[in-house]
Formats: sequence, C-alpha cells, structure tokens
Amino acid sequence: MGKYIKPTEKEFEILSVLWQEGSATVKLVHEKLASKTGYTTTLKLMQIMFEKGIVKRDTTTKQHIYKANYTKDQAKEYKVKQILLELFDDDTALLIAYLLEPTTINS
Repeated sequence: MGKYIKPTEKEFEILSVLWQEGSATVKLVHEKLASKTGYTTTLKLMQIMFEKGIVKRDTTTKQHIYKANYTKDQAKEYKVKQILLELFDDDTALLIAYLLEPTTINS
C-alpha cells in the first residue's frame, strides 16, 4: 500500500472501529458507528477502502471480514502533515513553537 493514501473522515471513522476490534464485518462496523450512515453506505465505503488498499478483506466466510491495512502511525503522520500544511504553511518550526507555547482556555 502506498504511503500517500489519504483516507476521508468517514474512512477514518471505519478505521477507528477496525483498530479497536482488530477485524470486523460490515455489520459490526455499522453497529459501532451508531448508524451514522446507512448500512449500504458503510458497505460501499469499506469496498472502496479495500480497493484503495486501506483495508484487507477475508472472503473465505459468508460474511466478509475486514481488517485495517492502514496503521495508526500512518494516520498520525497523515493528520500531522495535514495540520502542518493547512495551519502552519508547512513550517515545522512554527508548529513546534505553537506546541511549546503555554496556552490558556478562555471561558
């Protein structure tokens, strides 16, 4: 799987379930997502994720079993890079300075 695959937010929701469960059927993922989407939408998203290489699929049983093929470390790298590009103009020093700066939360 390529390093530059960019999962959508919905795909990250599915990945979160798969990371938590280890492996799961579409039905289980759909239930864990608390029906945020219709069953057929969840199924289609997982099929697309399989085609993109984000998940693996075991078809040896009647209900296909899916497993994440995209690690949490890959997700972290992608999300941090996204934040770096979008909010800090791809300037790592600005991001680090921001993280080290004490902040206060105003009520």
